[in-house]
Amino acid sequence: MNDEVIAAGFDGRPSVEILVTGLAAHRIDRITWIATELGYTLSGEEMRGRGAIRLNFTRDDSPTARQRAQAAIARVRATGNWQAVTTANWSVSQASDPHVVTPLRAAKAARETKGSEGLQPSQVAITFAFGAVVCFSMALAAHDSTAVSMTSCIIGALFVIGAVLGPRYARNRQKRNLELLEKFRQQEAARFWVPPPPPPPPLPPASPPHDQTGI
Repeated sequence: MNDEVIAAGFDGRPSVEILVTGLAAHRIDRITWIATELGYTLSGEEMRGRGAIRLNFTRDDSPTARQRAQAAIARVRATGNWQAVTTANWSVSQASDPHVVTPLRAAKAARETKGSEGLQPSQVAITFAFGAVVCFSMALAAHDSTAVSMTSCIIGALFVIGAVLGPRYARNRQKRNLELLEKFRQQEAARFWVPPPPPPPPLPPASPPHDQTGI
Protein backbone atom coordinates (compact mmCIF):
# COMPACT_ATOMS: atom_id res chain seq x y z
CA MET A 1 0.00 0.00 0.00
CA ASN A 2 1.85 3.08 -1.25
CA ASP A 3 1.09 6.76 -0.67
CA GLU A 4 -0.83 7.10 -3.93
CA VAL A 5 -3.22 4.26 -3.08
CA ILE A 6 -3.73 5.61 0.45
CA ALA A 7 -4.36 9.20 -0.62
CA ALA A 8 -6.76 8.20 -3.39
CA GLY A 9 -9.15 6.80 -0.79
CA PHE A 10 -9.66 10.19 0.88
CA ASP A 11 -11.70 11.67 -1.95
CA GLY A 12 -14.10 13.81 0.07
CA ARG A 13 -16.58 11.16 1.22
CA PRO A 14 -17.89 11.64 4.80
CA SER A 15 -16.07 8.58 6.20
CA VAL A 16 -13.26 6.31 5.08
CA GLU A 17 -12.26 2.85 6.30
CA ILE A 18 -8.81 1.41 5.64
CA LEU A 19 -7.88 -2.16 6.50
CA VAL A 20 -4.18 -2.54 7.30
CA THR A 21 -2.81 -6.06 7.25
CA GLY A 22 0.50 -7.82 7.72
CA LEU A 23 3.70 -5.87 7.19
CA ALA A 24 1.79 -2.69 6.32
CA ALA A 25 1.03 -2.16 10.02
CA HIS A 26 4.17 -0.05 10.41
CA ARG A 27 2.61 2.50 8.02
CA ILE A 28 -0.38 3.25 10.22
CA ASP A 29 1.05 6.57 11.45
CA ARG A 30 1.83 7.57 7.87
CA ILE A 31 -1.71 6.67 6.79
CA THR A 32 -3.06 8.87 9.60
CA TRP A 33 -0.72 11.66 8.49
CA ILE A 34 -1.96 11.49 4.89
CA ALA A 35 -5.56 11.47 6.10
CA THR A 36 -4.89 14.58 8.19
CA GLU A 37 -3.33 16.39 5.24
CA LEU A 38 -6.43 15.60 3.18
CA GLY A 39 -8.87 16.89 5.80
CA TYR A 40 -9.77 13.77 7.83
CA THR A 41 -9.47 12.83 11.48
CA LEU A 42 -9.00 9.40 13.03
CA SER A 43 -12.30 8.38 14.65
CA GLY A 44 -11.50 4.80 15.62
CA GLU A 45 -9.06 1.92 15.42
CA GLU A 46 -10.24 -1.68 15.61
CA MET A 47 -8.32 -4.94 15.81
CA ARG A 48 -9.54 -7.47 13.28
CA GLY A 49 -8.71 -11.12 12.78
CA ARG A 50 -5.24 -12.38 11.86
CA GLY A 51 -3.43 -9.23 12.94
CA ALA A 52 -5.40 -6.86 10.72
CA ILE A 53 -6.26 -3.35 11.92
CA ARG A 54 -9.15 -1.28 10.62
CA LEU A 55 -8.74 2.48 10.72
CA ASN A 56 -11.87 4.63 10.66
CA PHE A 57 -11.59 8.24 9.52
CA THR A 58 -14.17 11.03 9.50
CA ARG A 59 -14.07 14.10 7.29
CA ASP A 60 -13.18 17.26 9.21
CA ASP A 61 -15.29 20.13 7.92
CA SER A 62 -13.60 22.86 9.96
CA PRO A 63 -12.24 25.79 7.89
CA THR A 64 -8.62 24.98 8.80
CA ALA A 65 -8.99 21.33 7.74
CA ARG A 66 -10.67 22.31 4.48
CA GLN A 67 -7.89 24.77 3.64
CA ARG A 68 -5.25 22.17 4.51
CA ALA A 69 -6.95 19.66 2.19
CA GLN A 70 -7.19 22.21 -0.62
CA ALA A 71 -3.47 22.99 -0.25
CA ALA A 72 -2.61 19.27 -0.40
CA ILE A 73 -4.74 18.75 -3.51
CA ALA A 74 -3.13 21.81 -5.12
CA ARG A 75 0.31 20.27 -4.53
CA VAL A 76 -0.86 17.05 -6.15
CA ARG A 77 -2.20 18.86 -9.20
CA ALA A 78 0.99 20.90 -9.51
CA THR A 79 3.28 17.86 -9.36
CA GLY A 80 1.01 15.21 -10.83
CA ASN A 81 1.97 12.86 -8.04
CA TRP A 82 0.03 11.86 -4.93
CA GLN A 83 3.30 11.64 -3.00
CA ALA A 84 3.24 15.42 -2.93
CA VAL A 85 0.68 15.12 -0.14
CA THR A 86 3.42 14.10 2.27
CA THR A 87 5.90 16.80 1.27
CA ALA A 88 4.33 19.74 3.04
CA ASN A 89 7.46 21.92 3.23
CA TRP A 90 8.90 20.11 6.25
CA SER A 91 12.66 20.48 6.10
CA VAL A 92 15.13 18.08 7.71
CA SER A 93 15.89 20.60 10.44
CA GLN A 94 12.18 21.04 11.20
CA ALA A 95 11.60 17.29 11.32
CA SER A 96 14.37 16.89 13.91
CA ASP A 97 13.45 19.98 15.95
CA PRO A 98 11.73 18.84 19.18
CA HIS A 99 9.87 22.17 19.37
CA VAL A 100 8.20 21.64 15.99
CA VAL A 101 5.30 19.20 15.79
CA THR A 102 5.49 17.49 12.42
CA PRO A 103 2.38 15.84 10.94
CA LEU A 104 3.88 12.40 11.56
CA ARG A 105 4.39 13.16 15.28
CA ALA A 106 0.86 14.53 15.50
CA ALA A 107 -0.51 11.43 13.77
CA LYS A 108 1.18 9.15 16.29
CA ALA A 109 -0.10 11.26 19.20
CA ALA A 110 -3.62 11.21 17.76
CA ARG A 111 -3.57 7.41 17.51
CA GLU A 112 -2.29 7.01 21.07
CA THR A 113 -4.87 9.48 22.38
CA LYS A 114 -7.71 7.73 20.57
CA GLY A 115 -6.50 4.34 21.78
CA SER A 116 -6.37 5.44 25.42
CA GLU A 117 -9.89 6.90 25.46
CA GLY A 118 -11.94 5.20 28.14
CA LEU A 119 -8.86 3.64 29.75
CA GLN A 120 -8.67 4.61 33.42
CA PRO A 121 -5.35 4.62 35.32
CA SER A 122 -6.92 2.22 37.83
CA GLN A 123 -7.42 -0.29 35.01
CA VAL A 124 -3.70 -0.18 34.28
CA ALA A 125 -2.90 -0.82 37.94
CA ILE A 126 -5.38 -3.71 38.14
CA THR A 127 -3.94 -5.34 35.02
CA PHE A 128 -0.39 -5.21 36.35
CA ALA A 129 -1.51 -6.35 39.80
CA PHE A 130 -3.29 -9.35 38.28
CA GLY A 131 -0.14 -10.25 36.39
CA ALA A 132 1.87 -10.05 39.63
CA VAL A 133 -0.56 -12.37 41.41
CA VAL A 134 -0.32 -14.90 38.59
CA CYS A 135 3.48 -14.84 38.61
CA PHE A 136 3.74 -15.20 42.39
CA SER A 137 1.23 -18.06 42.29
CA MET A 138 3.37 -19.79 39.68
CA ALA A 139 6.43 -19.27 41.89
CA LEU A 140 4.68 -20.96 44.80
CA ALA A 141 3.46 -23.81 42.65
CA ALA A 142 6.95 -24.38 41.23
CA HIS A 143 8.80 -24.23 44.54
CA ASP A 144 10.59 -27.46 43.63
CA SER A 145 12.24 -25.76 40.66
CA THR A 146 14.48 -22.93 41.77
CA ALA A 147 14.94 -21.53 38.26
CA VAL A 148 11.20 -21.38 37.51
CA SER A 149 10.38 -19.98 40.94
CA MET A 150 13.04 -17.24 40.73
CA THR A 151 12.00 -16.30 37.20
CA SER A 152 8.35 -16.03 38.22
CA CYS A 153 9.27 -13.90 41.23
CA ILE A 154 11.35 -11.54 39.11
CA ILE A 155 8.57 -11.16 36.54
CA GLY A 156 6.04 -10.69 39.38
CA ALA A 157 8.21 -7.94 40.87
CA LEU A 158 8.27 -6.19 37.50
CA PHE A 159 4.47 -6.38 37.40
CA VAL A 160 4.34 -4.80 40.87
CA ILE A 161 6.54 -1.95 39.66
CA GLY A 162 4.23 -1.56 36.66
CA ALA A 163 1.19 -1.43 38.94
CA VAL A 164 2.79 1.41 40.90
CA LEU A 165 4.29 3.42 38.05
CA GLY A 166 1.96 2.45 35.18
CA PRO A 167 -0.97 4.76 36.04
CA ARG A 168 1.34 7.76 36.46
CA TYR A 169 3.07 7.01 33.17
CA ALA A 170 -0.30 6.63 31.40
CA ARG A 171 -1.53 9.99 32.75
CA ASN A 172 1.69 11.78 31.81
CA ARG A 173 1.72 10.20 28.37
CA GLN A 174 -1.87 11.24 27.72
CA LYS A 175 -1.13 14.76 28.93
CA ARG A 176 1.92 15.07 26.66
CA ASN A 177 -0.02 13.80 23.67
CA LEU A 178 -2.86 16.27 24.26
CA GLU A 179 -0.37 19.14 24.60
CA LEU A 180 1.38 18.05 21.42
CA LEU A 181 -1.91 17.89 19.50
CA GLU A 182 -2.88 21.35 20.76
CA LYS A 183 0.47 22.73 19.61
CA PHE A 184 -0.02 21.09 16.23
CA ARG A 185 -3.47 22.69 15.93
CA GLN A 186 -1.91 26.08 16.69
CA GLN A 187 0.75 25.50 14.04
CA GLU A 188 -1.92 24.53 11.53
CA ALA A 189 -4.01 27.59 12.41
CA ALA A 190 -0.99 29.80 11.70
CA ARG A 191 -0.15 27.88 8.53
CA PHE A 192 -3.72 27.98 7.17
CA TRP A 193 -5.07 31.23 8.55
CA VAL A 194 -8.85 31.51 8.60
CA PRO A 195 -10.25 35.06 8.67
CA PRO A 196 -12.64 35.88 11.49
CA PRO A 197 -16.34 35.86 10.67
CA PRO A 198 -17.86 39.14 9.52
CA PRO A 199 -19.72 41.24 12.07
CA PRO A 200 -23.45 40.68 12.33
CA PRO A 201 -25.64 42.96 10.22
CA PRO A 202 -26.98 46.07 11.97
CA LEU A 203 -30.37 45.83 13.58
CA PRO A 204 -33.25 47.47 11.69
CA PRO A 205 -34.37 50.83 13.06
CA ALA A 206 -37.04 50.64 15.70
CA SER A 207 -40.50 51.44 14.40
CA PRO A 208 -42.46 54.23 16.15
CA PRO A 209 -45.04 53.08 18.68
CA HIS A 210 -48.47 52.43 17.21
CA ASP A 211 -51.25 54.72 18.52
CA GLN A 212 -54.03 52.40 19.66
CA THR A 213 -56.58 55.31 19.74
CA GLY A 214 -56.17 56.07 16.02
CA ILE A 215 -55.68 59.79 16.71
